[in-house]
Order: sequence, then C-alpha cells, then structure tokens
Amino acid sequence: LSGAAAAAVLVLGVVMLMPQAPAPVIATLAAEDKTLAFEASYADGELTVTRVAGTPAPAGQVHELWIIAPDTAPVSLGLLADAPLTVAAAKPPTGWVLAVSLEPAGGSTTGAPTGPVLMTAEIGI
Repeated sequence: LSGAAAAAVLVLGVVMLMPQAPAPVIATLAAEDKTLAFEASYADGELTVTRVAGTPAPAGQVHELWIIAPDTAPVSLGLLADAPLTVAAAKPPTGWVLAVSLEPAGGSTTGAPTGPVLMTAEIGI
C-alpha cells in the first residue's frame, strides 16, 4: 500500500508541474493601425482580456470592455488597466461582440459607452 501511495503522490506531482495549455483565444480586438490590441480568452468559467499591444489609456481616461449580444445594448465587463481583466462568466456564444471604448477615469457613468469605441471583435469558437 505504501508503494501505491508513493506512486500516486509522484504522478500527482508530475501532473502539477506540467505546463498548462493556455486558454484558447476567442477574440482579438485591435485598432485599425494595430497600435493597440487585446486578446480575449476563455477557460474554466473565466473570460480574460489581456492587452497584447499598446499602452494604457491616457491620463484621466480608461479603456472599458463591453460585451454585446445580438440586438441588445452593450454591457460593461470592466475596466482594462495594466493587468489582464478576468471576469467570471459563462462562455460567450459565437457571434456576440466584444468592444473597447475610451471612457473618463472610472468608466462610463451611464451604463453605455460614452466615449469613442476604439475596436470591436466578434467572438469565435
């Protein structure tokens, strides 16, 4: 029995040390000139959006992430800062849209984008 327990511990240790596959990218949002871009990935009940190009919003402003279901108003998922934004969520269906707007510091106060929408991307997979 002790041999089987030791083997189980060894297998568990090896599995935990194996690199985890990155979450699949479900959308890439990019400005037309590609100077600002975000990748959205989904795994294990979490949507994560990471800036992959560009810099944070100018002082006094912030990038805000929106999700838009067909024929509905945008819903804010949060503010995009230096760190990736992770939101607990069901997997967004293919065909829904993610958008990033430029908002005043603290984000939109109206529940809808108030600044320019800088980029959008349809969710795939």
